[in-house]
Amino acid sequence: MSFRTRILFALGAVGLVPLSLAASFSFAASKTELERTVGRAQAAAAAEAARGCERFIARALESLRMSAGMLPLGELTRDETAKVLGIPYRQLDFVRALALLDYEGALLAPPVAGPRLAGVHGDPAQVQRFLSHVPLRLAIDGGTAIGSPYRSDGESRIAVALQIRGQRSVVAAEVSLGEIEQRMRQLAGDDVARVVDARGELLAGNTTIALTRAELDLVSAAVAGRPVSRVVAGANGTRWLASAAPVPQIGWTVLVAQPTDDAFRPAHHVRFYSAFWAAVALLLIAVLGVVLSRGLTGPMEKLSHAVAQLGEGRYDVDLDIKRGDEIGRFADAFRRMAGDLRRRDDEIRRWNAELQARVDQGTSELRTAQDQILRTRRLAALGSLGAGIAHELNNPLTAVTGLLTILRLDLQPGSPQAATIQQALDQSFRMAKIVSELRAFAEQERGEGRTFPLDGPVRAALDLYAGQLAKQNIRVVTDLEASTRHTQGDPGRIQRAVANVVENAIQAMPEGGELKVQLTDVGGEALKLSISDTGEGIPAALRERIFDPFFTTKKNGAGVGMGLSVSHSIVEAHHGRIVVESEEGKGATFTIFLPAAAPAAHLA
Repeated sequence: MSFRTRILFALGAVGLVPLSLAASFSFAASKTELERTVGRAQAAAAAEAARGCERFIARALESLRMSAGMLPLGELTRDETAKVLGIPYRQLDFVRALALLDYEGALLAPPVAGPRLAGVHGDPAQVQRFLSHVPLRLAIDGGTAIGSPYRSDGESRIAVALQIRGQRSVVAAEVSLGEIEQRMRQLAGDDVARVVDARGELLAGNTTIALTRAELDLVSAAVAGRPVSRVVAGANGTRWLASAAPVPQIGWTVLVAQPTDDAFRPAHHVRFYSAFWAAVALLLIAVLGVVLSRGLTGPMEKLSHAVAQLGEGRYDVDLDIKRGDEIGRFADAFRRMAGDLRRRDDEIRRWNAELQARVDQGTSELRTAQDQILRTRRLAALGSLGAGIAHELNNPLTAVTGLLTILRLDLQPGSPQAATIQQALDQSFRMAKIVSELRAFAEQERGEGRTFPLDGPVRAALDLYAGQLAKQNIRVVTDLEASTRHTQGDPGRIQRAVANVVENAIQAMPEGGELKVQLTDVGGEALKLSISDTGEGIPAALRERIFDPFFTTKKNGAGVGMGLSVSHSIVEAHHGRIVVESEEGKGATFTIFLPAAAPAAHLA
């Protein structure tokens, strides 16, 4: 991408991004406000329609109750009852059928359905559908009941039932929801207005298109509380701003919706005008970018060529740019940078050579150390084998020597067997000497001294300084029971090494503190002794010198600096290692690693 193109992109970003962001925020704010305002208006309309549905049902029930209450149904015959039922039927235009039932659901008179229905209820199947939806049990229990809606003859209807006081009979009426249907058409206009029952079935409005899952969720949300408005997906993929309001006491819901394109049309106008002015700004930016780039592309091409030469390792770059503006100063800085890069490259090459030499030296030392470790392990194994053999040979050899000695004492002076027995004793003593030398070799290779539990010297060292620890208010925390393995060497020297570390910790906590001593196994091959204090700590610059002889940080000549050096020598003589971890002002931890003593060999 050329520099000119980048300038155009930069100017475009500077000019268009704020405009685009402002347009986006403006559109989002307008859309949000429109959604809130239009949704609130739709919710109010849906709530008013819901109240209208409730008033219609209440008016229908009240009218039916008044009409039925004025009829002497208990004093009439079956035929007279059928004729009397025709009176409220003709007075109430929303009633499509009337019937009188007893508590068992049997008809006490033929259902009333006149010419006003164009003979619809003359069909027994239609009458049976009406009677099957009558909520008889609910009416008997509560006095008044409304059945579930159903469609008949192209319109939604409901069956209602009223209990007649003082009689074991119920008046059932089939009520048409045509008035609600007309109200929904008036409310919808060019949009959509529907009435939905509790099962999600459409009762009024556009009943030919089923509700989507999003619309059913909106209906469920409205049934649970107050009117709700949100943007939902319609059946044909379009998005609608829909509002739902519950019809109290009935379980219905009024759903009012309009396409989001209509609801958010003012916000779309804002977005269109923003896009128009963005195009104008883009044209101005292009003209300005071309004018500015003419004075920059030439010097930038020279700088690009010089950078390429510098990347190839050619530091003798002749950058022919002499100007008094920012580009000229940039060219001068580039020439200085090329010189600095040459000097640093030479230094890096020297450092790499020195580092490689150190790596080679370290690799050689590591290889030597590994060879020494392998030799030590082989000799230790050989020592363990020799110790076992010496132990097994020593017991029978002692018995043979004793028996030969007793036999020699029982012989008479001058006996010819005395010389033979003396030769056998001499050879036995020679074998005992060989066994003793073999045991000495084994002990040397397995480590000097004897095997002992490490917690003994540690406890002895702590007891040695118990009075001083208490005097300086130093709390001692020990955990010496975790290790079950022994080590090998001189317990007295190990005690001295631990005592020197404890003394160093005491001197690091003149105002008191905590001394923690912990002994653990390391994989069954070594023992780890950690001695931690909460003292002054060791600066990083002095950490590498603390084990040097005569090195000390104590003031006024207090100490000669040999304690930690002696400890280091003792641990190394026992084939161990001592390390320190510390941070200035946060105490120090000395860790001593000693090899675990090998178990004694036993030959069956």
